[in-house]
Amino acid sequence: MPMNLAIKQKELGSFLKLRCMISILEEENEVHSEEFTVNELATVRFKFYTKDSQSALLAFVTAQKHVKAKDDKVKLKFSCHEFDKPLYSEWFCRERKDTRKIGEILHCDISLKDVRTFLLNITITAHKVQDCLLVKLYNDVEFTDFNLGSENGSVAVHRAHMAAHSNVFKAMLSREWKETTEGKVQIKGVTLQTLQHLKQYMYLGTLPEEGLQPLLLIASYYLIEDLKAECISTLAQTAKHGDWYSLFEFATENNIPELLCAITLVNPDSVLEGNTQMVKK
Repeated sequence: MPMNLAIKQKELGSFLKLRCMISILEEENEVHSEEFTVNELATVRFKFYTKDSQSALLAFVTAQKHVKAKDDKVKLKFSCHEFDKPLYSEWFCRERKDTRKIGEILHCDISLKDVRTFLLNITITAHKVQDCLLVKLYNDVEFTDFNLGSENGSVAVHRAHMAAHSNVFKAMLSREWKETTEGKVQIKGVTLQTLQHLKQYMYLGTLPEEGLQPLLLIASYYLIEDLKAECISTLAQTAKHGDWYSLFEFATENNIPELLCAITLVNPDSVLEGNTQMVKK
């Protein structure tokens, strides 16, 4: 009996969730998956390999840019909690095929009559990265014409760039409002660091390692949809077991159902059931 592989896929926006069941005998085996498309930006194919009953199951992924994204700079993100070392990794996708080891797992979920069965939940996202010419615009101080203010400082930006990212900012800057004439909008309840993170994303397409929740609130309020999606994706994929309840609570209190859906999609339903019941109470 060769190694058996069954994969169920589910898509939600830019998310692609794969639930993989791999069954193997004692002897050396390997199996390849079919090819999957992620957000029409990348294509991926998986290989699972093991030497014998005492060896770990190794997982590899081969990725390349989708033909529709040949002129775009594409970044892939992978997450999986079942590997011996929980996976959260990201890298730039190229036009040629690139194969990488993404994890290994020694202890199987089911062992029956010399057949070991492993269950893996792998979540993948792909998004475009802005052109590096925006780095010059980000560093510009001579031609900025608007300021985002907080209680402890302000960040200089360009009106046209703000309007391009948010219809709320576009409406504000198109009318004779107080903020427009003064060239500044005061955003309550945020820190200067959060505003700097906002500017970094809008110009450079990068997210901070910490402080994603207040950034997500700004993205939701000002309808910056791409930033909102990126914050939700990163929060859901990097959350540890102890963070799930607080994230559920945060999403519920701030009316962000997309975050609730993302957490549920990325993580096993059985683990999340207890947190869901706590939030309902």
